[in-house]
Amino acid sequence: MTEEPAGRCVEVTVERLEGSKVKLGITVDREEVARAYDRACRNLAGQVNVPGFRRGKVPRAVLERHVKPEAFKEEALDIILPASYSQALDAKDLEPIDRPQVNVVSFAEGEPLVFEATVEVKPEVKLGQYTGLGLSVPPKPVDEADIQGQVEAMRERRAELVPAEPGTKLADGLFAVIDYHGTVDGEPFEGGDSEGVLVQLGAGQLETEVEAAVKGAQAGEERECALTFPEDIRNESLRGKTAQVKVRVKEVKVKKLPELTDDLVKELSGLENVESLRKRIAEGLEERARREAREELTRQVVEKVVEAAEVEIPETLVTRRTEQATEDMNERLAAQGLDLDRYLAIVGLDREQWDKDTRARAKHQVKKDLVLEAISRREDIRATDAEVEFEMARLAAATGQKPEKVRKLFRASPARLESLRAGIITSKTVSYLVRENEARIALPDGAVKSESGRDSESGPGPKTKGEGRGEGK
Repeated sequence: MTEEPAGRCVEVTVERLEGSKVKLGITVDREEVARAYDRACRNLAGQVNVPGFRRGKVPRAVLERHVKPEAFKEEALDIILPASYSQALDAKDLEPIDRPQVNVVSFAEGEPLVFEATVEVKPEVKLGQYTGLGLSVPPKPVDEADIQGQVEAMRERRAELVPAEPGTKLADGLFAVIDYHGTVDGEPFEGGDSEGVLVQLGAGQLETEVEAAVKGAQAGEERECALTFPEDIRNESLRGKTAQVKVRVKEVKVKKLPELTDDLVKELSGLENVESLRKRIAEGLEERARREAREELTRQVVEKVVEAAEVEIPETLVTRRTEQATEDMNERLAAQGLDLDRYLAIVGLDREQWDKDTRARAKHQVKKDLVLEAISRREDIRATDAEVEFEMARLAAATGQKPEKVRKLFRASPARLESLRAGIITSKTVSYLVRENEARIALPDGAVKSESGRDSESGPGPKTKGEGRGEGK
């Protein structure tokens, strides 16, 4: 337990408890208590009507005859406790992650305030190696098959469906225009009849039984099959029942792809010929390969740095992150007319296992956040005002809003602005880690480059003050 002055009016002791909890012993001097009582008097004077005096102008001696002493004490305590608690946290460089449990030991006018606050705080992170790992992820080479795949995708976008040769039998990949009529116990049911439906075999567009029935059929043929409905179908009257379905194949169609000519290339891309198109495709694929390699390198660097660090992860943060992930998932599903349990049933997942997996992901994310924050503090990585302004302008452009409106939105909410600043710091910290952990290549002239070809000194973009000292720890 340590004790030292915390500014002009507060003394603090810190006792480490189990996990990441601490118990603060806080003493506030009598002068600060006196100021709190004076403020309490002014506050109460503005709330009480006393005959012969304007509200807020009641002398204390008169006010005390109309207000109980306990009211003065409670008002003064409400004034002095939050400020003293915040000052104590700042003095000890502690960041709470939950509400404190406060116990007032002694409080009286003319005497010091003594109270205890037990609170869970962000834990200390013991960083492992986070520079000089020498990692590399080479971009995936682009080959002719990759280029041809993109070419075929362009042809697919201009494909037409044309009638198949007479006598063509339905098979996977072919298309059919069908009519179908279904009955249960000899009676039609909702959704059981339709005409002129275009389907592709083998694409999962038909029920398994129906698709099996029409395979091998030619245009003009009629097939019949039995279809048993699942127990969780929305229409409760059909659950577990078997329908008789008649399917008539009206047409069999095949996909016809256009020939890739210079004229088609000009129409689709504005380029002069097929050769220029293939060159552009190759360049695009190479850029994507470099981007994906960079993303994978970033993932590997962060994972290794996080894995090397030691920290006792607070359950409070894990629970909070888990609940937020579940809430976000429910919101996304609600937009699709589903809830979480219904979704899990559709995809065949167990709720208990889903909760367990979600919590595990939340725990890992909490550790990652704590480690990145610890590195940003050690390396003095900050978000400059210019970077905050740039990010607000970027958000305005992305959402189609005026920059000034976005600025007002953030300035009106300190918490939102702090979250924006924290996001910038996290991004800069990750960039710093990638730069400091990417494998280096020595060039013939003695210079050093990263394997990606980026300058090892400057990294991706100019390195500004506060971005990191780069002193490998």
